[in-house]
Amino acid sequence: MIDFVTGILHSKQPHRVVIDQRGIGLEILVPFSTSRQLPEKGLQINLLCHLHWREEGPQLFGFASEDERQLFRVLNRVNKVGPKLALNIMSATTPEALASMILSEDQARLTSLKGVGPKLASRLIVELKETIAKLGIGAVTPATEKETGTGIPFEADVREALENLGYTGKEITQCFKKLGRDFAPDATIEDIIEKVLRAFS
Repeated sequence: MIDFVTGILHSKQPHRVVIDQRGIGLEILVPFSTSRQLPEKGLQINLLCHLHWREEGPQLFGFASEDERQLFRVLNRVNKVGPKLALNIMSATTPEALASMILSEDQARLTSLKGVGPKLASRLIVELKETIAKLGIGAVTPATEKETGTGIPFEADVREALENLGYTGKEITQCFKKLGRDFAPDATIEDIIEKVLRAFS
């Protein structure tokens, strides 16, 4: 079992990093929430790891915090959620926000995440609510204070695009709240991203 890896960051992509560990390049798949926290190439990093075995061989997943790793592991226990989908779900939001969606049984926000349909949202709530409550990740959000999840068309895809540009989850959520429902009914995803970027400037 590989619990963590410490080494020099050799290369970095949104979902993939390579760590130089004493001359050996280790490929590690990571969620955006981890990728955003990594330093520039050439600096030392430490990632908590989860080793997944598949037919083609072992695959390493890396995380910046224990909450991320625990959330990834419980997502993998849900029927029809493999490591790749778990990584995509985690990349669409923060660990705390995802846990809060499940704890508050917020299907609307869950289905706004990439790869999550109504059936999967129900399974996440039914199968994970008790486990996440025990882990102590996230908190139930009062209905009057729920963040985003409404008013922004293509929300998950827009959020992913902005995260790829370097904006933090908190910055994106605040911008979404500021814009509210101020979008044309026929707005395309490109129109929405452009408007959000103008709001940041």
